[in-house]
Amino acid sequence: MAPTHKVRSYSETIERMLRSVKETKGVEAHLLGTVRADPHRYPFWVVSTPDGRGKKKICLSGGIHGDEPAGVEAILAVIEMIRNQPALLGRFQFILFPCINPFGYEHHTRENRSRIDLNRQYVRQRPAAEVRFVKKVIDGKKFDLDVEFHEDIDTPGFYLYEVFRSPAQAVGRKIIRRVAKKYPINLQTEIEGAPAEKGLISPDVSSGFFKRRFARKRQWPQALYFYMNGTSHVITSETPVHLKMQERVEIHLIAFKTALERLLSA
Repeated sequence: MAPTHKVRSYSETIERMLRSVKETKGVEAHLLGTVRADPHRYPFWVVSTPDGRGKKKICLSGGIHGDEPAGVEAILAVIEMIRNQPALLGRFQFILFPCINPFGYEHHTRENRSRIDLNRQYVRQRPAAEVRFVKKVIDGKKFDLDVEFHEDIDTPGFYLYEVFRSPAQAVGRKIIRRVAKKYPINLQTEIEGAPAEKGLISPDVSSGFFKRRFARKRQWPQALYFYMNGTSHVITSETPVHLKMQERVEIHLIAFKTALERLLSA
């Protein structure tokens, strides 16, 4: 039986997002459709900024797992960041998915209303509606950077996954050093079944793990779908839920801003 108790309000969060978009020049919100999750209907939104010649493309997403709300707050914080730094619009095109799993977000469940883990749907011919909306926007596009904001209920500290086309793109260790100045890092040598090095899971640390993940195409998470479809640099930021919400959001922003710095200097 699906949960009926709401932990937070998706509609209130979307209202905050729409107000922020309205106040931010060059940023637009687009309604892609409605997710049916009986007895609920959830409008599904994407936020974007104008494309342009020479602009690098960045995709950010949160809330694919509904029990990981800091990712949603991180997306809202990025919209505010764009408002405060409008010069970014001249260098980048942003595509932001504020909350991929509205039902899970409201009811604090990893899965959607149909008990589907949306992060395992991307290579299916008929994925869940939430994933169809995302793919409608991203398919055919090759992003320079994709950052996905996640959380982990079991981890004692921050960690991240990173895949890239060129070693020069790697910023994972730099992100971890910056986060470690204020927050705990997961120093376990194995995280979620993957060999890890001081909070980093990447092909140069966990080559066998990634080979197995690439081979199991039906189980690709969203991050690997992006990478295998042309995105050159993908980061999955994993914050520990025992920290306060604003601390988890700050960690996600450190990860994003550090990756953005590399693009600015490229």
